[in-house]
Amino acid sequence: MTVGIARIVLGVCAVVAIGVSPAPALDFLEDTLLLDVHTGSNRSSAARGLRNGGFDLADGSRVAFWDWYTPRFPDLSLMLLTQVSADFGIIWGFGTGEQAPKYRIDPTLHLGFVYQSHPFEGATLSLKATYPVGGHLRESACVADYGDIAGVAPVNCRLAAGLLPPEDTLQHLLRMKGRSDARISLNLVIRF
Repeated sequence: MTVGIARIVLGVCAVVAIGVSPAPALDFLEDTLLLDVHTGSNRSSAARGLRNGGFDLADGSRVAFWDWYTPRFPDLSLMLLTQVSADFGIIWGFGTGEQAPKYRIDPTLHLGFVYQSHPFEGATLSLKATYPVGGHLRESACVADYGDIAGVAPVNCRLAAGLLPPEDTLQHLLRMKGRSDARISLNLVIRF
């Protein structure tokens, strides 16, 4: 998925580099503003929520989830706004994704727009929408040795010490698509 997105972005950049004179390219940069830089996402928060708790192994040692669900570097998103006209702009950017031992969030391409109108004097009505492309969250399974009970089997790490049979725990692995961070907002500002 990310390879396909990278090819699209590189293709667009190549077309722009070959087919556009330097002046419009510079205009594009002059009309582009930094909109937002932030860490985390709904997917990051969901993964972070899994790090509390743990379980005891048969030998009495404790397995804590903290290290399994804490990334070295959180998902970092950079959002830019390119103004197309006085009332319309394109929102675009990327997210780096994040990874910990038991989950991964893929990198994200953010796309969107903002449109504003002035329904009456002193009022601004704006519509803003953003949609992340990519950014899937996938929790990984573990392999556990249940001895004579079930042998060696893949299992949801968080439910390995529970009452469910190992194969039934796999359906509870966390999966989230990037669209969980899609946003649409409608704002009305009245100045008086």
